[in-house]
Amino acid sequence: MSLVWMVRTVLIACLGLCTLHAQTIRPDDLTVLMAADAVHKGSLKTSDMGPAKTGWVESWDSSASLSWTGKITSPGSYDLFAILQGSGTGCLVEVTIGSKPLTASCLKTDWERVKLGTVELSAPVQSFTFRSVGTSPVAKVFSLEIVRPEVQVELADQAARGAAPTDWMVQAKYGVFVHWTSQSKPERGSPLPYCQAVRNFDVQKFADVLDEMGAGYLVFTTSHAEFYFPGPNKVIDEILPGRTCSRDLVGDLAQALSKHGIKLELYFHPGHDDVEWWRRTHFDDDKDKYFDLWCRVIGQIGQQYGPSIAGYWLDDATFTYYPYNAPWAKMTAAAKQGNSGRLVTYNSWILPKVTDFYEVFAGENDFSTEMINGFGFLPVGGTGKFTGGPQSGLQGQITTIINGDWGHFKENTSISPPKYSLDTMIVKIRDAISRKNVPTFDVEIYQDGRISPETLALFKEIRRVIKPTNR
Repeated sequence: MSLVWMVRTVLIACLGLCTLHAQTIRPDDLTVLMAADAVHKGSLKTSDMGPAKTGWVESWDSSASLSWTGKITSPGSYDLFAILQGSGTGCLVEVTIGSKPLTASCLKTDWERVKLGTVELSAPVQSFTFRSVGTSPVAKVFSLEIVRPEVQVELADQAARGAAPTDWMVQAKYGVFVHWTSQSKPERGSPLPYCQAVRNFDVQKFADVLDEMGAGYLVFTTSHAEFYFPGPNKVIDEILPGRTCSRDLVGDLAQALSKHGIKLELYFHPGHDDVEWWRRTHFDDDKDKYFDLWCRVIGQIGQQYGPSIAGYWLDDATFTYYPYNAPWAKMTAAAKQGNSGRLVTYNSWILPKVTDFYEVFAGENDFSTEMINGFGFLPVGGTGKFTGGPQSGLQGQITTIINGDWGHFKENTSISPPKYSLDTMIVKIRDAISRKNVPTFDVEIYQDGRISPETLALFKEIRRVIKPTNR
């Protein structure tokens, strides 16, 4: 065998191997390449975010790098972005595509989406290598994003055409969130089985309490940690029987709240902490099947309740959906089944927004000055939409804990006192209202549907000051 033939054979074999492990760069959508999935060099570490979640890469120095291989099916011009957390002065990152380097500064110490530049991708198989090349190393890197400029514009336009107005949320001034789940505990004694607790839940009394609190809307948890739904749902029954309840608590609650003019949103968790449920979702073996199933579950809920459900608060979007190139347009369309005006919130936590296909920033964080002013992007007298930054275009919202935890999950304990005084709450809420930023206050709730007397007293006073007239 001649040397030329041997070299040719090796190159063909190498090309085949590279193509086998390459991720296809989608010509008609944004493609995500996760830092955690790259080939790592140096002393890099990947953060552990828990089951079925993909974290960021940290512990950077000048010897570290990330490398991916992409399969190019449609040659042309592509924009490259990186989601990262910088380190201040001297921070500079570089992505080399083949032999072409693109560089960008990373001077901010908060998470941001940095544009690296535009490049022509023509080779069938293309390498991408990411390095920190400044005098101060980048702090954390989450992902590399690749998209055609014209496709990015088309996706943004499509999302804008389907976006629902957030006026009612702004007019509500603030809402209440409760994690009432299969793990909720009574103040004293042993908890009831979930569906028995669902049967016993007094929706009229609970709706009256929310009215006393001045809540303009309620975010009610339908799945969290253990995957259960507080009502009938034929799609969930198909996936795993025994996880729904005969009483339609969601429907009853929506009706009771509507008498007070309070809107109902549903919180949804993917359920990756529930082993029995998770193994039925196909997440570990076929992501297309997983997202199809997700859309069926969410769509069925939306069709069941129609206009009675004003919004979805969808958790773990950054760590469970985004890393797998989630079909955002399809997911959001499923979330709006039965009500095209339904608002969608994907939780990106402290990282940049995951897509253009939703309206409301989740804002899971402390009730801080920075969250209230949107880190400078929610000005007084503004529209309530972020004027720039990582959440640009989204409606401002702050989802924050008032008591000690998201829910009351400890047996034989009383709910912790509110974290903030009345005076502090009034000042903060007024500041948020002046910016049309909407606080959503998560309060602990016992299994029998009660909140603590201290929490109720606090919010009754807030309502008296903030909402002195009838809504």
